[in-house]
Amino acid sequence: METVPPPARPFPATGGECSAILDALDWRSHPLCDPAAWPVELKTAVRICLTAKFATMVHWGPELFTFYNDAYAVRLGNKHPGHLGQPAKDWWSEMWDQLDPFFRKVLAGESYYTENARYTPDRDGIARDAYFTHSHSPIWSDSGEVAGIYLTVVETTPQIEAEARSAVLTNELRHRMKNTMTIVQSIVNQAMRRAATMQDAKRLINDQIGALARTNDLLTRSDGLDAPLGAIVASAAEIQGAFANRLSSEGPAVTLNPKAAIAFTMMLHELTTNAIKYGALSNDHGRVEVRWQLDGSALTLDWQEHDGPLVHAPERSGFGTRLLVALAGDLGGEPQVHYPPDGLRCTLRSDLRAIIPD
Repeated sequence: METVPPPARPFPATGGECSAILDALDWRSHPLCDPAAWPVELKTAVRICLTAKFATMVHWGPELFTFYNDAYAVRLGNKHPGHLGQPAKDWWSEMWDQLDPFFRKVLAGESYYTENARYTPDRDGIARDAYFTHSHSPIWSDSGEVAGIYLTVVETTPQIEAEARSAVLTNELRHRMKNTMTIVQSIVNQAMRRAATMQDAKRLINDQIGALARTNDLLTRSDGLDAPLGAIVASAAEIQGAFANRLSSEGPAVTLNPKAAIAFTMMLHELTTNAIKYGALSNDHGRVEVRWQLDGSALTLDWQEHDGPLVHAPERSGFGTRLLVALAGDLGGEPQVHYPPDGLRCTLRSDLRAIIPD
């Protein structure tokens, strides 16, 4: 009498880790029961899924019990392996409202394809935007009914993020070139009004454009987008050479967006220049303290001069004061300039939303 071999389980040895995990599960209490007795359509779909090199998944039955392969598992984070064989709604609950509409279409017999679709999966405890190109096809039973869904997917998040970053860099370069030309024009116009001689004008223009160039160097070293405030303050001191050891600074780490970085650089350059010509750095023992702190939604920067010549408040606002006010507008604030006898003090309270990267 011929012996009939028992029905095969649909978890081939070449199916990798996911196949081994499924084969080791206790299916006796699972709604799908013994895999050896599954419908041939489900067995075939699971075998194809598990042995595919492309990321694939199978959803089966009204509950959409889920099977996926090793290529898919690497995209699931902490959802793997505990959700193998579980209903799709249970482990994609955080974005079920995004998935359910096209799942319904496929269960009604319509294939579905989309490119670079945005979803918000929670793969490590936090729901984050991610992008996928995927195709969903009905799995038809022998009786002509849709019994499940077969899908292939590729995550395109890295490409989308790279394209977005490229667009940001392109727009930033465009705006920076425009802003730089505007600043240069302003520097030249102001220098020509302010200088008594062409030699003075040349020096003023060279000094201000040099400060602007140093800002761009900082932005370039910080990947072209943002710059640390500490480095900008240090640069303001270093460029003065012999005066560098007379300017001290202290404050928390703060990263500035390009517009704010340029504004702070120009402000500090103007204050330093004024201190060398008229203030604490115009003698042999004066000094400057630059301090900044974060306070809720604001950053407060304080420039304080000490031990310089006796200070008198000006009778009218000069070029430096007007420049400080104009630059402070880019920082979401307005400078408070005081003239105590010991040394000029300039305090600027900036809105963090205007100065930190988005």
